[in-house]
Amino acid sequence: MIKIKNILDNEQKSDITNCILRELPEWFGIEESIIEYVDGVKNTDFYVAYYYNIPVGFLSMKANNKYTSEIYVIGILKKYHNKGIGKKMLEIAQKELIENRIKFIMVKTLGSSHSDKHYKKTRKFYKSVGFYPLEEIKEIWGEENPCLIMVKKL
Repeated sequence: MIKIKNILDNEQKSDITNCILRELPEWFGIEESIIEYVDGVKNTDFYVAYYYNIPVGFLSMKANNKYTSEIYVIGILKKYHNKGIGKKMLEIAQKELIENRIKFIMVKTLGSSHSDKHYKKTRKFYKSVGFYPLEEIKEIWGEENPCLIMVKKL
């Protein structure tokens, strides 16, 4: 029932990002961040999970250099959490990255020194799909939002 498609149209990428992130205030509750992501996804590899014809999740990947790509942003409607959708989108993206000889995937997420229970689930997801914590730093998002960099070797 879930189909994953690679989307090339920049307006479609932005529209899907906007719709899904606004349904996830526990993770994306800062308006400026939503606006930044809606614009930022335009020049990324963009995968959408459709339940019939309805977008229920997306994964945006950007190249950092010739060896590393980064999960720029990922969002799945809460109703569809824990159904393997994020893992499936990531598997498809990873296959393409491997074909393009990318060696690593990284992601930035809220660090464990922050008590947010929603991001605890996020870190658990990343760990379950093979990411390892590399470093938690406060210089990226500020003292109140420690950034955890996680990596996965392809």
